[in-house]
Parts: sequence; C-alpha cells; structure tokens
Amino acid sequence: MAKTNPSAVSALLKEIRSALESKADEKLRQAEVFRRKSPLKSLGVRTTGIRAVAREVGVKGKGELDYDTAVALLDAAVARKTREEILVAVELLERFRREFNGALFPHLERWSAAAEDVDVAEALGAQIAAPAIARDPSRMALVKKWARLKSLGKRRLAILAASGLVTDGRREAGLVLEMCEHLLGEENPVLVSAVAGLLRDTTKVDAKAVQDFLFRRSIDGNPDILRAGSENLDAARRAALIAKLEAQAGVPQQLAGAER
Repeated sequence: MAKTNPSAVSALLKEIRSALESKADEKLRQAEVFRRKSPLKSLGVRTTGIRAVAREVGVKGKGELDYDTAVALLDAAVARKTREEILVAVELLERFRREFNGALFPHLERWSAAAEDVDVAEALGAQIAAPAIARDPSRMALVKKWARLKSLGKRRLAILAASGLVTDGRREAGLVLEMCEHLLGEENPVLVSAVAGLLRDTTKVDAKAVQDFLFRRSIDGNPDILRAGSENLDAARRAALIAKLEAQAGVPQQLAGAER
C-alpha cells in the first residue's frame, strides 16, 4: 500500500468524532453499556446517525479520501476502540471495495480484534471481509481461523466473510463447507441461524455438495443447523435427511427405555 498522510487521517478522525458527538444520545449510550458486553467505548449514536456521518465525511473528503487513506483511517479507529468511529470508518472503506487486494488481509486480521462487539462484527464481515475474500479466496485460512475461536464475534465474522464466496455469482462452495466443518456443533441461537443461512445460500451454488456434507455430518452436527440448513434441498432429499436425524435421535431414547 502507498504511504498515507498521518495528519490527514488525524483530521478525518477529529471530523468524524465531532460529527458523531453532535448526534450522540446519552440515554442510548447508557442503555447500550448496560445491554451489550463489548470491549469498545460507545458514544450512543444510532445506526442512521452513523451512516449520515459517513455520507457527510465522504462528500467533504471526496478529493482527499482514497483507498489507502480509508484503510489507515480504519486502522486508527480500531486502535481508538470507539464503536461508532469504527463503524463510520468501515462505511467509508467499503466504498473502495473494488480496490481490495491481498495487502488488506493483515489489516483485516488486526481489525478482527474489534469484532467482540456484535455490530462491528456484522459490519466488518458483510462490508469488508466478504468482498475481500470474494476477490482473493486463497485467504480463507484466516476465515477458518476465526471459525475455530471461542469468540462469538469472530465466529460471526467468519460466517459473514465466507458468504462472499457463494453470493453475487461466486461458486466456491467447497471452501465454504470446509469452514462450516468447524461450526456444525454451534449452539448459540444467533450463530445456529447464521450457519444455517450460509448453508442455504451454498445450496443455491452446489446442492449436491451441501447434501453430501449434511448427510455426512448428520451423526455429530447440531440437528437444528442441519434441519434449517437443508431447507433449499429438494423435498425428497430433505425428507431423507430429517428421517435420518429423527431415527438417530430415537436410538438413545430406545436404549434408555430398555435399561428401565
């Protein structure tokens, strides 16, 4: 990446912070602190306000804000650990998605530290990681690393990132299913739904691969994921999978009855 002007990044951050503070709601900030367990500071700015600030800064800085500056801005925002500043920086960087390349991934790995915050995980995953992985699928090792971690936010980040390989005409079903291997035992309700959704999207790309994957993992996968993830299979194959799950679920019950 080209060198960026630190003073330009600092000036942008000051402008972003000032604009965010003008939209901050102290009651909302206190409610968010109470509601969410996040390592990030919060100013109490609603999503609409965050997007409005990103639009304003994007228009004002149109001549100065380029791809390298946007990357440096997100670096700086993550280092400052303020949720809304990070989300504005993500919005600004997304505008340069056509310029994403392999050099972005070391930054993305550092930014993932902020993914402990659910909103940041969602934004980084959908707006940055997914298009970045779509442009360079060879970097899936990083996504699989996130999928294996205990961090809820990083596992969510992995799912969103992988979605870039099976949407907008991309057909990398095999890479997505390799990552899903690490998430078939997921029990968190939000991630159960997210993994199932990713499997449904992958079915649209390669139904046979998903079918084989689900039948193979029917022995040890979370039945809730397998059921919901199989919704886009044809009716006969889905019925066969559900019958297999029900038969397996009945075995322990039968053994327990015999022991009594």
